[in-house]
Amino acid sequence: MRLNSILKPASDMFQSLAIAILVWFSVGQISGGMLQIGVLYAFTTYIRQFFAPVSDLADKYTSIQSALVSTERIDELIREEERLEQPESGVAVERLDGTIEFRHVWFAYKDTDWVLKDVSFVIRKGQTAAFIGETGAGKTTIISLINGFYQVQKGEILIDGVNVNNIRLDDLRRNISVVLQDVFLFSGTIRDNITLGDEIAEETVQHALQASCAIEFVQDYPGGINGPVTERGGTLSAGQRQLISFARAIAHDPAIFVLDEATANIDTRTEKLIQQAIDNVARERTTLIIAHRLSTIAGADLIIAMKNGRVAESGPPRRLLEREGYYARLLRESRAHVAGS
Repeated sequence: MRLNSILKPASDMFQSLAIAILVWFSVGQISGGMLQIGVLYAFTTYIRQFFAPVSDLADKYTSIQSALVSTERIDELIREEERLEQPESGVAVERLDGTIEFRHVWFAYKDTDWVLKDVSFVIRKGQTAAFIGETGAGKTTIISLINGFYQVQKGEILIDGVNVNNIRLDDLRRNISVVLQDVFLFSGTIRDNITLGDEIAEETVQHALQASCAIEFVQDYPGGINGPVTERGGTLSAGQRQLISFARAIAHDPAIFVLDEATANIDTRTEKLIQQAIDNVARERTTLIIAHRLSTIAGADLIIAMKNGRVAESGPPRRLLEREGYYARLLRESRAHVAGS
């Protein structure tokens, strides 16, 4: 970019300078009758034609440099072949129960810059566990590790007593559904965005809409469940997109249900619908919730408070409130913020 910012203006400057010198030299010639204006115009055109390839070369140089950078990146990706995921390898598991255990887990994205430090906890089958803490405490990293996106450097993660690294990735991720803060919807219909191309019975889809509290708006939507959806769900509100993502997760019947800041960008009315949807889902499966709005986790069975990559405290909400520790302080700050706003 630095070279391009020099070459292109330099070419334009020399072209303008050449034309300026030509005009300066020709003024006296024209006034003396030795040069015609048409000849001056022709020479000006020739100068522009001369410098045009020079300017193009400057542009081509930038394209070449960009292509070289892309080539280097492609080469890096090719060399990463030995680290590609093997979705078919590992222990085959048809259906997980949903008991999750972290045993002294240490994890860093780079070298020894630890994001998680000696993290240990157990979430029993059917429990609703909420991860709280400040930004950067390691909450989303825990979800990524459970999904098998990364491997820990120390310790181990067990699901139903089996190391997550030994479970076949296809089976692992089929048993986990994640609802994110930023929902991605594909162009197609509402049904397409719920089933994602899988063979799911109509009764299951309708149950998912009921359980996610999305049935009301879908029935009023033009075309109903077969109504069109644009790329990224531009025809829907943020709350409606979130409800569809809940229906999508429920329709695939996961053993583990994950909500990562799923209520961050929605209004109060939709938050209540989503809270009802969470309650509906949590009755049947293990549920993990990451939320800054502590009102979303009021019904959690287990609170795991993260601070600086460690578990600051964990336990049932009532017991943590009695301790007057980190969770109680965060709850007071949250209530004070709501009251102030």
